[in-house]
Amino acid sequence: MRRTRAVAVLLAAGAALAGCGSDANTIAGQAMQGDQKGYISGDGTVQTVPPEEREITIELTGTTLEGEPWDSADARGSVLVINVWGSWCGPCKAEAKDLQAVYEHFTSAGEPVEFIGVNDRDSQPTALAFQEAEGIGYPSLVDDGGRTLVALQGMANARPSTLVLDEQGRLAARVAGQVDESTLRGLVEDVLSE
Repeated sequence: MRRTRAVAVLLAAGAALAGCGSDANTIAGQAMQGDQKGYISGDGTVQTVPPEEREITIELTGTTLEGEPWDSADARGSVLVINVWGSWCGPCKAEAKDLQAVYEHFTSAGEPVEFIGVNDRDSQPTALAFQEAEGIGYPSLVDDGGRTLVALQGMANARPSTLVLDEQGRLAARVAGQVDESTLRGLVEDVLSE
């Protein structure tokens, strides 16, 4: 029953984000704008899932831009922040400094928080150049043709998207669109304090 309710809540929220309407923030609305940007941007909607209703577990594996294997199972016991980005995405570039600031904050505080980026549609050299230009200190996974995105179970359809997983790897929060430093820091602190 709890799983059904949690999934229903997330599906309803997803439907609201991706509904059929003329709202500029919907998939249909963005497609009708005709701006040819080539991706669906989120509006920054924040969704949280209470601990007792968390039923979606994310299991993510891949290869980092630096060629190292990476597995979310190694992050169990820590809060994991997953950010899906592309160098071609304006809001992704705009949020990069905020993500890095939150990463630095929790790293310097010694908190059990890990970050992983998931690159979407960039070549490895382009993604590495973006990461270097933006001063991103945490790793990102290479775009593997969509396999990694499928592992996110439809929870990261907008660009950018940021997911916060609890210590058990369950989806605790997501931001569909650009996230700022204070919002992301608050979401992570909430999960840490549970």
